[in-house]
Amino acid sequence: MTVSEYIFDFLQKKGLKTVYMVSGSSAMWLTDALKNNEKLHAVCCHHEQAAAMAAACYGRVGGVPGTCLVTIGPGATNAITGVAGAYVDSYPMFVLSGQANSRILQYQVDTGIRQKGTQSLNLEPLVSSIVKYFVAVMDPKDIRYHMERAYFEAMNGRKGPVWLDVPVDIQNRQVPDELEMEGFIAPEQVCEDFDIAEIVNMIKIAKKPLILAGYGVRSAGASDLLKAFSAKYQIPVVTSRGGIDVIESDHPLFVGRPGSYGDRASHFAIQNCDLLFILGSRLAVSTIGYYPERLAGEAKKIMVDIDTKELDKNDVPVDIKLCYDVKSFLEKLLAAEAKVMMDDRMEWLEFCLDNKKKYPVVQEEYRQEHPINGYYFTELLTEQVPENTNIIVDTGSVCNIVSQTWKIKKGQNYMISGGLSSMGFWAASIGVAAMSDKVIALAGDGSAHMNIQELATLKYNDLPIKLFVYNNHGYLLIRHNQHNYMNDRFLGVGPDSGLEMPDFCAVACAYGIKAVRISNREEIADKVYEVLTYDGPVVCEVMVQEFGIIAPRIASRVMPDGTLKAAEFDDLWPFLDKE
Repeated sequence: MTVSEYIFDFLQKKGLKTVYMVSGSSAMWLTDALKNNEKLHAVCCHHEQAAAMAAACYGRVGGVPGTCLVTIGPGATNAITGVAGAYVDSYPMFVLSGQANSRILQYQVDTGIRQKGTQSLNLEPLVSSIVKYFVAVMDPKDIRYHMERAYFEAMNGRKGPVWLDVPVDIQNRQVPDELEMEGFIAPEQVCEDFDIAEIVNMIKIAKKPLILAGYGVRSAGASDLLKAFSAKYQIPVVTSRGGIDVIESDHPLFVGRPGSYGDRASHFAIQNCDLLFILGSRLAVSTIGYYPERLAGEAKKIMVDIDTKELDKNDVPVDIKLCYDVKSFLEKLLAAEAKVMMDDRMEWLEFCLDNKKKYPVVQEEYRQEHPINGYYFTELLTEQVPENTNIIVDTGSVCNIVSQTWKIKKGQNYMISGGLSSMGFWAASIGVAAMSDKVIALAGDGSAHMNIQELATLKYNDLPIKLFVYNNHGYLLIRHNQHNYMNDRFLGVGPDSGLEMPDFCAVACAYGIKAVRISNREEIADKVYEVLTYDGPVVCEVMVQEFGIIAPRIASRVMPDGTLKAAEFDDLWPFLDKE
């Protein structure tokens, strides 16, 4: 068995079924080994960024690290954006890259020369900061250790990407017998102990407890436990962007989603609670606003996270920090014998849920606007999208609009490029389509254009992806910024400032994909139904407002010295009366 064959045999035995790739000469033996592995299927993408994004979301949904195969030099560097996104969002994945001859690579490493072989780059300095484990495989006898170590790193603790760079002369070398190779011994994982009685007592005496749930809940496989914990102790739930799909929107204890583009109900709940559980959320600025020291200022705070570096941050004063697996933490609290008097929670629950009803994101006037209001379109779309659908949302204004509006149903997976916020992330839907025939992607016209070449991948593989393109003639979020802070000095945001977008229906037809255009609100319901029930890929272009508002949001004002001063966390724009 060659090194290349060993790599794919290892991954296949772990449960991998699909690999995302762009072929290249310096990955020739890796490519051939993939071809010869009858239990693996290759999806050939048209850009390495898209292949990496697809592999990342495969890992997010599939329970096994997604895998992307790229070649030397630009093939590897093209993948970096997708890998960085997986790193900050904690998606497990393998990156396999072909490399120059091992002697050439070693010379580059030893001397620091810029380049010796054509296309060859020493990748470790470039990618080591965005992966949990990087290795250049220089000896066939080490491959067992590297694969076992890489798999452990990808799947344990805070999950993330790993990268194996394999020189072309190593790829086709024979490996020793399995027992003759050194294996990886996983370190013992010890969670710090905590006083469960103290936490249960804090729950009992709290009058206004709240849970802020992040992606860590989903990553730990603890969504059902979260809902059980919430129900047992009658604690309402708000979610970060990464944690949107950990609880259904119609759950009786779900309140909302806080953030720079959040909703009033969740912000009021956070700022009025007296006990805040922070579960698997890294408390990003986009979640907590610009005055972290005042977040839930009257509350005791308990933060549970598997990453000690996130716990070490002191932006938000936290009373109890636990480096602990969220799933194990919830299991312990659910097993504890404790009763909460319902009467003690009723006023608080009514406050939270009344605000949810009182301050809906989608305003009544949105339903009558022309061109189509993006919030209103999203509301109608989410009504028709069935349970157990995978929703991939690109970045920019569409991410804000959709994340504020979407109603999560049972079994739905909701994925965004969270920490990196990469345009073109819609292409990650390719990685989910291997496991489900219910996949939709939503992107602005700017983001859809970033990986537009992947329409060829959808067509060739007949992937059942429905791509909804919110066409606002450019970059709506940046257009707002230049309007609000640059006195309408527009540049690079639309046709009037140097940026042109194509006719997406015409582009879809050029690729041989069904195209649907929605131009007015009266046809939304019928055409959405047409798109969702079509057997095959569809591009649906929705003509939305070029300058539609994005709200509620934390607004900033320009000070006389040119600095920006943000409003308080619970004072979202459009501003309410102070009373």
